[in-house]
Amino acid sequence: MNSDEKIKEIRNAVDIVSVISSYIPLVKKGKNYFGVCPFHDDTNPSMSVSSEKQIYKCFSCGASGNVFNFIMDYEKVDFKEALNILSKISGIPLDNTYVSKPRKYEKFYKIYDLSCKYYQNNLSCEDGAVAKNYLYQRKIDDELIKVFKIGLSKIGNNLTELLTKKDYSMKELELIGLTSNNRDLYQNRIMFPLFNITGEVVGFSGRIYNSKSDSKYINTKETPIFKKGELLYNYHLAKEEARKEKKLIIVEGFMDVIRLYSVGIKNVVALMGTALTKEQITLIKRVSNNIIISLDGDSPGKKACYNVGEALEEAGFDVSVITLKENLDPDEFIIKYGKEEYQKLLDNPYSYNEFKVNYLKEGKDLTKIEDQTVYINNVLDSLKNEEDEIKIELILKKITLEFGIDIDILRKKLQNIKKCSKIEAFKKVEVKKVSKDKYQKATYGILYYMLYNKECRKIYEKQLNYLPDETSRYLANEIIYMFKQDDNLLLADFITTLTDKPELKKLLDEVLNYEQDLSNLGCFNEYITDIYGYNKNQEIKRLKDLMKKEVDPEKQALLAEKIRLVKIGS
Repeated sequence: MNSDEKIKEIRNAVDIVSVISSYIPLVKKGKNYFGVCPFHDDTNPSMSVSSEKQIYKCFSCGASGNVFNFIMDYEKVDFKEALNILSKISGIPLDNTYVSKPRKYEKFYKIYDLSCKYYQNNLSCEDGAVAKNYLYQRKIDDELIKVFKIGLSKIGNNLTELLTKKDYSMKELELIGLTSNNRDLYQNRIMFPLFNITGEVVGFSGRIYNSKSDSKYINTKETPIFKKGELLYNYHLAKEEARKEKKLIIVEGFMDVIRLYSVGIKNVVALMGTALTKEQITLIKRVSNNIIISLDGDSPGKKACYNVGEALEEAGFDVSVITLKENLDPDEFIIKYGKEEYQKLLDNPYSYNEFKVNYLKEGKDLTKIEDQTVYINNVLDSLKNEEDEIKIELILKKITLEFGIDIDILRKKLQNIKKCSKIEAFKKVEVKKVSKDKYQKATYGILYYMLYNKECRKIYEKQLNYLPDETSRYLANEIIYMFKQDDNLLLADFITTLTDKPELKKLLDEVLNYEQDLSNLGCFNEYITDIYGYNKNQEIKRLKDLMKKEVDPEKQALLAEKIRLVKIGS
C-alpha cells in the first residue's frame, strides 16, 4: 500500500463528527452538526460539520477542510503529526509510507531537546546533589522531576561547548537564547523547561537555588520557536485532562502547576505573564469553557485575577475564582493546609462576578460619597457584557441593600451603559466585505460544481478550459487531474491532496463557502457563459490596444475586423 492509499484509509476510518466533537461540543441541526468555531473569537455556533461530506466549514471566519485540516489547525501540528494522531484514533498503524518535509526551524527544536537532556543529566549526576536536595525540600520528588523534565545548569561554558562541537553555530545559539557573549546564558540554576502545545521544549526558566542574584529567574527571550504570548505552561499535559474534567484551572506560576499536579489535580495551566493574550484565550477555548482562576492571594494576585477574569468573561467563558487566605499562592497553600482544603475551595469557587464586586471595593473608603459613586459605577460598568439576568438582578439588589439606592435607578443606569457599550463595539468593528464581481462569482461557481459533478468537469475541460485567475486555473486543473485518477474520489480526500499547496487550499476554502445549488445545472451553464463573456472582453481589449499602437491603416482595418468578429462570436 502506498502512502496516498494509507492516508485515504485512515481518513475513511474516522468520522469527522466524532473527532471534532471530542474537541468542541456539537449540536445536530438538520443534516449537519454545529459548534462554536475554535479558530476565531466565536460566541455563536458558526462552524458546520457534515457527516455526509466529511468536511467542516465556518460561515464566519471561512475556516474549512477535512479531519486532517481540523487536527492540524486545532493542535497546531504539521500533517505528519495529524496523521499520527488520526492513526491512533482509527487504530490503523502507520508503516513509514508517509515522509513529511522537514519543518521550518527543525534545527532549533533539536537544539532545545538536546539542551534539556543535558540539563536533566546534570541534575542526576553527583554535581546535581545539592540542587536535587533543594527540590526535595520544595516537595518536588523524582517523579515530578521526570514529568516536568527539570534539570540543572552548571557554572562554566559546558552547554555552549557541547553544542558547538555538534556544529551548531554561536550565532544560532545566541538567536535562540541559550548563549550570551559566547558563554552559557544559564549558570548554576535549576532549569524548568517551557513547552509548546505539543510538548516540545522551546525555552527555559532558570531559578537560583544556592546563590544570590539580582534575578530570581532568568527566562528565555522571544525566539523563532518561543513566543511567550502564544503559550501556557503545562498546556500539553493539561488539555486532555481539562476536556475530561470539563474545566480548566489557571494559576500564576509553574511551581503552582507542579504542586497541583503532585496531588493529582492535572487540569491546570500557568500564565506566562499576568495578562492573557488573544492567542492564549484561543488555546483555552479549545479545552473548556469552564474556567477556575486560582492566583496568588496577595494584592498583585487579586489584580491579576481581576484582569484575567475580565478578559475571559469578555471572550464568553464561564469564570469562577478561588481566593486563598494569608496571601498564599496555591503551592504554599497546599503545602501548608493539604490537598483536601484546596479541593474544598475548588469544589465551591466564587462566581467571578462575586469576586469582582468585592475586589472593586479595595482601596476605597465607602463611607465617602465620592468613593461610593466610583465603586457603584465601576460595578455597573463591569456588568455591561453580562447576559445572565439572574446574576445581574442579584448584584443590583446587593448594591441596593448596601447603599440604599433605588434598584430602578441602577437598572436604568446599567441599561444606558449597555447601550453605549454596544454602540462603541459596533464602531470598533470594521466589517470589510470584499464584494466579488460577476466573473469572480462565476469562477467560484464553476469550481464548486466541478468538485461535485463529473459532467461539469467534462464541460469545463472541453468547452472552456480557462478561468481569469491563475490560481483558479491551477485549482481547476488539480480537480480534473485528481478526479481522473479516482473517479470515486471524495471531496474530503481531495482536500488532503492540497496539504502542501497552501494557495490552492486557501482558494478551496473560499469556494466551499460560496455554496451552490447542485441540483440546478442551469447556474453552472450561466457561469460558463459569463466566463466566455470575460474572455471575449479581454480579447477585444487586447485588439483595441494593438490598434492604438498600429500606424498602418491596412493593419488597423484588419484589427477592426477582428474586433467585429469577436463581438459577434465568429
